[in-house]
Amino acid sequence: MNNQNLKPFNTWPADEHRAVSVKGGIASGLARRRKAIIRAICYAVMEQGQIEDEQKRLAYNERKRQQRALKRELAKRNSGTNSANTD
Repeated sequence: MNNQNLKPFNTWPADEHRAVSVKGGIASGLARRRKAIIRAICYAVMEQGQIEDEQKRLAYNERKRQQRALKRELAKRNSGTNSANTD
């Protein structure tokens, strides 16, 4: 960087200073919007992952519930058959 190009703003002409300030303001707004969009995308991806995790958890719990119900039913049938065989 060339130090000769660095001038304090108070030495710039008013119209040139205003033009540079406008450019900076526009660039700042673009950067803020870009960051907001990136943040929204990150939150959406994170939320989607949480939804998928919740769906997996619910599916697992449902499978376990069905397995317990099946075991109970088989235990009932076996206990009925065993008592019938012992008579």
